[in-house]
Amino acid sequence: MASLITREQIENFALQGLSYADDHVGDPFSIKDVSDRLGISYSYFYHNFAQYMGEPFWHYVKRHRLELAAGLLRHSGYNIGEISDLCGYATTAAFSKAFKQHFKESPKDFRQIIILPNEKRTLQITESITAALGPDAFNGLFNYERCEKVKLPDSILYYSLISRGQDPVAEMIARMTQYYNLFKKMQTLYDLPQSRIITGTLDAVPVTNYERLSMFAGILIPVPAIAAHIQLQQNFGYLMTKRFTGGNYLKLPVPMDFATAGVPMYNFISMNCKEGVFKMSGNHFFISMNGPSNSEIYIPQLKKHY
Repeated sequence: MASLITREQIENFALQGLSYADDHVGDPFSIKDVSDRLGISYSYFYHNFAQYMGEPFWHYVKRHRLELAAGLLRHSGYNIGEISDLCGYATTAAFSKAFKQHFKESPKDFRQIIILPNEKRTLQITESITAALGPDAFNGLFNYERCEKVKLPDSILYYSLISRGQDPVAEMIARMTQYYNLFKKMQTLYDLPQSRIITGTLDAVPVTNYERLSMFAGILIPVPAIAAHIQLQQNFGYLMTKRFTGGNYLKLPVPMDFATAGVPMYNFISMNCKEGVFKMSGNHFFISMNGPSNSEIYIPQLKKHY
């Protein structure tokens, strides 16, 4: 079987496995569930995922769940028991034990850390780019008072991972035009007026090591748009999918491209969450790209803080 499969297919199997794990963070599943979904054997998927990703599948699943949990500890108002459940742990005790083994801190103590180790690098990168753009580049645009409170429907994201490893943000910027044009053509061809072309990461920005960030570009479509889902599944089966929970979001429009908007976005989110201005309901904030110089940032807001 291996001799008949190209490197691109091996990469696709691994990324599809990564996508499945991300979309089932809170659900119980087995490696066989993933291999059956991909139509390959258990052992073939197991070995090729480890070869391509550099870590065994279950190591990735556990790490990803704990990093997302750490992101929720950082930015959400959920209690530890709620975070444990959201990240697929049967009990809070099991979650707390696994968390301390991985991060060397209990969830409670982790929540009190002012600046995380990986966050330092993110802030350094942000500050260096901001300085290069000049002090007047953002002109007070990243201000909570400019946010609009909106409700988004439950949606499905059809996406491609456009960078992973080395310098993921730089790679994403280099490849984004190609993917934006693809999704723009899809919008026109299939008449998807309610859809959004978006970009973001599957990971928890202040927690996941920068070189391991998985950056995506995709098209977000409301669940009720049945005809659109059928068309995309039939014609773009190679795209990965992710469920996006609807509900309360903050929308911040900014007159700039996604790359420029992404520079101060994390600092804006982190600062407001730390100060209690708002709390997030998940790690799935994203940038909606409305044109070359027009973006909207969407931040999922926890209802009890709405």
